[in-house]
Amino acid sequence: MMMNKAIFCALLLVSLTLGGCYYDNEEELYQFVQSADCGTVTEGTYQAQVLPSLESYCLRCHNNLRQDGNVNLEGYANVLTYVNDGSLLGSTNHDPGFSIMPPSGLKIPSCEIEAMRLWIDSGAPNN
Repeated sequence: MMMNKAIFCALLLVSLTLGGCYYDNEEELYQFVQSADCGTVTEGTYQAQVLPSLESYCLRCHNNLRQDGNVNLEGYANVLTYVNDGSLLGSTNHDPGFSIMPPSGLKIPSCEIEAMRLWIDSGAPNN
């Protein structure tokens, strides 16, 4: 009888340990939540709009030290490479023929993509 009680207690402890605690990382869960209204975007600049978007969504995996998919988006010169081949906007906008970025399948907020498009359309200046 004592052995059964010990086994029961051990199983109960294991069950509570494995199934009792679950932690979500709010930052990861809600990182790509679209805002209901981000306002009307009329221009895009590298420093004020594009770079902060890259820092929020891209540089974690595409930087000087970690280059997932052999892509490095750290620094204006590197970003310009992907602007010129169309993959920066194509990937973030989930256009056909481009790798979907971020790979979660959720797009970054549309106003940030629009700011990126406007910046590219204006010649992608280092502003």
